[in-house]
Amino acid sequence: MNVNALNRLDTLLQQLAIDAKQVDAQNKQDKSHYYLQDKPVFDEKLFPIVSANFSAYVKYAQSRVVHLKKLLTTNHDEFSDALMVQLEEQILSLITALKSNDSRHHDSEYQLNRRKRLSAKKQSKVYQKAVKTIMMPSHQLHAKLAETHGFERRLQEMLSTKQMQLNNSKSQDTSALQMEVLTLHQRLGRCRKAISDIEKQIEISEKMR
Repeated sequence: MNVNALNRLDTLLQQLAIDAKQVDAQNKQDKSHYYLQDKPVFDEKLFPIVSANFSAYVKYAQSRVVHLKKLLTTNHDEFSDALMVQLEEQILSLITALKSNDSRHHDSEYQLNRRKRLSAKKQSKVYQKAVKTIMMPSHQLHAKLAETHGFERRLQEMLSTKQMQLNNSKSQDTSALQMEVLTLHQRLGRCRKAISDIEKQIEISEKMR
């Protein structure tokens, strides 16, 4: 191994550093990169570092070249030859990965589009349900309101009972009762919101007559 070979490696890695920086910047702008940002580009057997950025691997290879130069000055030919083989494999893998960056994002692009489709479908169902509720006949809305008011009264009774049990409890450990009271308060809050929503729907329904 001679100095010219190491100089060629230096030159090649300098160009790879430029390419890696450009690709990393491109990936940051690519929404589909979200699914790859926490995944290492290479196996740890090839590069003993973990990163989703190509630049990190180029820097690692450059540091190995510096180490290789030191080995050559101390005449450790056996170690330097083994390191040279590793570097050649790493650099070749970097070149291949940079060229196939677009292909690597095809799967994540599919996941992103699938997620968008599912979100749009879910939103469509929400709108359909809202429209269906608004178009519900007025008498059905009034029946639903009466039913929800009945549910509200039952929750209030249950809450009063649990609150009384909590107040009269002689046990020091009242956490279970406190949790039940909290849960009933939350259910009562949701119930009252539902009543308010139904009342608004009745108002809209009657205006549309």
